[in-house]
Amino acid sequence: MKQKALAVILVLSLLSLNACANRALLKDDAGRPISMDEVNARKGNSNLILFAIGGGALSFGASFFIGSLVDRSANDPKHTALWVTTGIGTAAGLAYFIHQGRVRDFNLAVEEIRRERLQGLSKKLDEEKRRREQIEAEKRRLLMERQRQEEERRKLLEALKKRKQKEKDQ
Repeated sequence: MKQKALAVILVLSLLSLNACANRALLKDDAGRPISMDEVNARKGNSNLILFAIGGGALSFGASFFIGSLVDRSANDPKHTALWVTTGIGTAAGLAYFIHQGRVRDFNLAVEEIRRERLQGLSKKLDEEKRRREQIEAEKRRLLMERQRQEEERRKLLEALKKRKQKEKDQ
C-alpha cells in the first residue's frame, strides 16, 4: 500500500514540477512581461493532439504489457488485473502526455512572442542606425559646404584687399 501511495505522489509531483518550471518566467528578452492573452492568442493545439495520440498509444501498449505480466501471476479467468492495469496505465499515461502537449504548445507560443519582439527591437535598431547614417551624411555635406563658403569668403576678402590696395595706389 505504501508503494502505491509513493508512486502516486511521485507522479503527481513530477506533473506539477514540470508545469511550474515552464510557466514561471513570462518575460521577453528585454524583460517586459508577456501576458496570458498574448500567449493564448498564439497558442495552438497541434502538440496536444500529437502527444495525446502518440502518448495514449504508448501508454496503452506499456500498460497492456505490464497488465499481462500481472495477469499471468494472478490466474484470474476474467483477466480483471489485465484490464484494470491497462485502463489505469492508459489513463495515467494519457493524462501525462496531454499535459506535456499543452506545456509544449504553451512554450512554443512564448518563444514565438519572444522572437517577434526581438525582431521588432532589431527593426528599431536598424531604423536608428539608418537615421544616424543620414545625420552623419548631412553633417559631412554641411561641413563641405562650409569649407567651400570659407574658401570663397577668403578669396573675396583677398580680392577686396587687392582692390583697396589698387585704389590707394592710384
